[in-house]
Amino acid sequence: MKRRLNILCVIVLLVLGYSVLETTYYVGLGIKAGIEKGFDSKIDAKAKEEISNVQVVQLVPKDLGGDILIDSVYNEKNGEYVPAAYGQMIVSVNTQPSVLSRIVSLLILILNYVAIVWAVVLFIRLIVSINKSDIFNWKNVRRLRRLGVLLIIGFVCTFLLAFLSFHNVEKVFSVTGYSLSMADMVHITSLVLGISALIVAEVFAIGLKMKEEQELTI
Repeated sequence: MKRRLNILCVIVLLVLGYSVLETTYYVGLGIKAGIEKGFDSKIDAKAKEEISNVQVVQLVPKDLGGDILIDSVYNEKNGEYVPAAYGQMIVSVNTQPSVLSRIVSLLILILNYVAIVWAVVLFIRLIVSINKSDIFNWKNVRRLRRLGVLLIIGFVCTFLLAFLSFHNVEKVFSVTGYSLSMADMVHITSLVLGISALIVAEVFAIGLKMKEEQELTI
């Protein structure tokens, strides 16, 4: 039974680790590309500005009840254009975020990293406690509650970052026949894990209270 529990814990840990590494990886790639292009003397100022203004946007056809295939793309297999609708594209637009917006985004990003890393540390401590057969205690209840809160904070931070990016792009960019969307910009994995951790924590708490009440009546 403990082996199965450990396997499940490892799976959850991998999911948490993936959420951290994925964000870190893409942010790192962006920073690396920006630095490399910035120091490349062969690239003119306009090209550098275009690279620095790259944004990923999600698109949804405005008329979902009608013909959603309002565009076309070239099919190299048969040399013909086929109906299509864009769902995501990478564009270079100057969103002109204010200094306050940049500071807020940076603070939210830092808070997100701290919350997720702290959540991973708490989860590891929880696994260690379980392997020592020290499972049903108030310390683990507190760990689970904090873990749940931190994961929810991580989700809220991710949502706020996506919303700020969406709001800034929406002010300066639009596509005929499409509406900008926040779909796929925020994943609910951390939210689901956070709520699950809070539920498990309350189950543990109820069990401990019942145990304490039984010990008092004996």
